[in-house]
Amino acid sequence: MKLKRMLIWSFAVCAVILFVMRAQNAALYAKDALNICFEMIVPTLFPFFVCSGILIYSGFCELLAKAFRFCMYPLFRVSPAGSSAFILGIVSGYPLGAVTAGELYENAYLSKTEAERLLAFCNNSGPLFILGSVGAALYADMRCGAALYASHILAALTVGILFRFYGRNRHSAPPTRMTTPERSVGEIFNIALQNGIRSILTVCGAVLLFSVLSRLVTDFIPVNGAFGAFLTGLSEFVTGTVNIAGLDIPMTQKLILTSVIVGFAGISVHAQVMAVIAKYNLSLLPYIVGKALHGIIAGLYMFIYLRLNPITEAVFEPSISRSFAAASVFETLTALSAVALCIGVAVALYVKMIKQQKRDA
Repeated sequence: MKLKRMLIWSFAVCAVILFVMRAQNAALYAKDALNICFEMIVPTLFPFFVCSGILIYSGFCELLAKAFRFCMYPLFRVSPAGSSAFILGIVSGYPLGAVTAGELYENAYLSKTEAERLLAFCNNSGPLFILGSVGAALYADMRCGAALYASHILAALTVGILFRFYGRNRHSAPPTRMTTPERSVGEIFNIALQNGIRSILTVCGAVLLFSVLSRLVTDFIPVNGAFGAFLTGLSEFVTGTVNIAGLDIPMTQKLILTSVIVGFAGISVHAQVMAVIAKYNLSLLPYIVGKALHGIIAGLYMFIYLRLNPITEAVFEPSISRSFAAASVFETLTALSAVALCIGVAVALYVKMIKQQKRDA
């Protein structure tokens, strides 16, 4: 406990010293971070936070639990209810998977051990960023985005299988049937909205703090080239992927480095996760180890893919309008596909439930 306090105090003192010594730069970096929050994070994440809360508190996760009962516990030793955190995580991106896992644990749908296992692999980057922003906009090649996304999801599944052995000697609640309390539409929306507001404020606060700190540190330790871009990505993965895309190195190296960074997610995302799950008293060790393994395994999968499918075509620099159009169209289609998939699963499971009730009657 004393060591933990010493580390916290040392971090806070060093941060204050940096802010005082580079007050003008800190103000400029904070302004840039706020622009990122207002222009990117709030518009893209807040609706997902609210919608995920509505799904959890309205009972939709019960349907997902039924649909994924066949694989969640046998593969990951996590109750089928955890499938909602994994699916929402890979559809919407960081840090919604962790937020959903915490809410499932808070509502007693998961044991503490199951929630910690789930955290190791449910918090992932979404297709809108990897396929749209990276594949279409940065590299102007959807094959690059598809390969990155495939390696990212396969790595997450691999980490999940590895972490099925985490806490095996601890008591773990057996798979149970989810039961959602009856709530009115207004009550469901109010709970989801309040939780969404708290989550988005926490995320933006973490982005602001660590974005400013990482840039102040790099002012003192200037690094350039691939190593510098990689270090930037370990701190904040969005900036890192952009910097790597602009490097004058072979495309294969760019994709492998990008795969590692997106899989690891960066300290900024980890700070967001630490902040949003702090109230649940869950261990962060499986999460940190899981993300480190995720980055390494994703880079390995990308390396294997590039060995089997070498890139021979030169990747050209797209125009701004073309990149924006391609990314926007693809993101729209991806979002519509995700909505259609959820509706389809809900309708199919609802029909199945009605048929089961008729047979039981």
